[in-house]
Amino acid sequence: MTETYGGIHSVTAVLRNALTRQSLRDPHTSQPLSEAMILGIGGGLGAGYILWEFDKYDSALIVLGFRNRWNYTADFLKNACERLNVKLDMRETTSAKKAQANLDDALRASGTALLWTDKASLLYHGLPPSQKGHIIHLIRVEDDGEARYLVDDLSASPWSISRDALAAAREPIPSNKQRSISLQPAENFNLASAVRAGIKDHISHLSRSSESFSLPVYQKWAKLMTHPKNKKSWRVVFARRAGLYLTLRTVYEGITLDDTEGAGLREIYADFLSEAMSILDIDLSGAAELYRICAVEWRALAQMALSDDLPVFAESKALMRARYAAFAGQDQSSLAAAMRDLAALEAPNNLEGWPLDGSATDALFERMGEQLHTIFEAEQSALDAMKQAMQ
Repeated sequence: MTETYGGIHSVTAVLRNALTRQSLRDPHTSQPLSEAMILGIGGGLGAGYILWEFDKYDSALIVLGFRNRWNYTADFLKNACERLNVKLDMRETTSAKKAQANLDDALRASGTALLWTDKASLLYHGLPPSQKGHIIHLIRVEDDGEARYLVDDLSASPWSISRDALAAAREPIPSNKQRSISLQPAENFNLASAVRAGIKDHISHLSRSSESFSLPVYQKWAKLMTHPKNKKSWRVVFARRAGLYLTLRTVYEGITLDDTEGAGLREIYADFLSEAMSILDIDLSGAAELYRICAVEWRALAQMALSDDLPVFAESKALMRARYAAFAGQDQSSLAAAMRDLAALEAPNNLEGWPLDGSATDALFERMGEQLHTIFEAEQSALDAMKQAMQ
C-alpha cells in the first residue's frame, strides 16, 4: 500500500491519493496516475464567475470556477470513477450519528474516505469564524488508530484531527448532506478509453453557450467590469469602493493560490494533454501549448488585480503567499500571523482608505475587462485546437 498526501487541487488531489493508496496504477507504466491525469479523465477544465455581495460587511467576494463541474463536485468524481472502472459508494444523511456510521463503514471497506466539509470549520486552515458555512471543501481521511483521524488536505503530510472536530466540520453546510464516499478500484480499466472520454467531456462542457458555467462567462465578466448601469457591474457594485480591496484580493488568490497551481488549472491541464499524447497516439502538443498561453494570461489578470506598483497590494500578495506556504508546511504559528496581518489591512483599505482615485480605478476596471476578453480568445483558441486534434 502506497501512502500519498497533498497535491494541487483539493478534488483531484484527494481522488488521486485515494486511488494511489488502493494500488490503482497506469497499466502501461505500473506507476500511480498523476493528478493531471485525474483532472483530464474527470473532464478537465471548467469556467465560472460569481460575485457575492455582503452589504452587512461592506464587502464582495469572487467565486471562480476553473474545473469541469466545479459547482457539482459529486458529478465530477462520479464521471472520473466511472471512466476508471472504480466503484463509488456515496452516502448522504442529515443525521450526525448516521454520518459517523457511514464514515466508519467507508473506512472498514477501503481504509479511506472522501468527505464534504466546511473549510472554515477545519481550524487548521486558520480562516475567520465569519467564513463558517460558506466554503465547501473536500478532504480525504484515514483512521489513525488512536481515536483520531489523519486528514489528507493539500499538504505533504496529513493533519491530525479529533473525532468531534471532524464531525463539527461536516455539519455547517446543509447542502453537503454530510456526504461521504468510499472507493473500490477494479483490477482492470482502459486508460485510453478513460482519457478519450475525459477529453470529449472537456470539449462538450466548454463548447456550451452558458454565460454561467462555460467560456462565455468570461465575456460576460469582461462587460461587467465597466457597464454603467448593470447592477452587477463593478462600476455600480463598487461605486463607493466598499469591499473593492478585498474583492481584488480574492481575484488574485483564486487564480494563483487557492486550489490551483497558480494559473487556474490551465498549466496542469496542459500537463495532462502532454501525457495523453502517448496514450492516444494523437498530437495534442498544439492544444497543450495554447493552454500554457492561457495560463500566462490568467497570471497577468491576477497581477493586474493587485499591482506591485501599490505597496499595500504588494504587501497583501506577500502575506497571502506566506499564508499558503505556512499551510503547506503545517506551520500554524506563521499561518496565524499571516492571517492577522492580512486582516489588519482590510479596514484601512476596504473603504475610506482605498488607495486609488476615481480615474485610476476606472482605468483598472477597463484594463481588467480588456484582459478578460484576451483570456476568452485564448481559451477559445485552445478549445478549437482540441476539437481539431480529436477529429
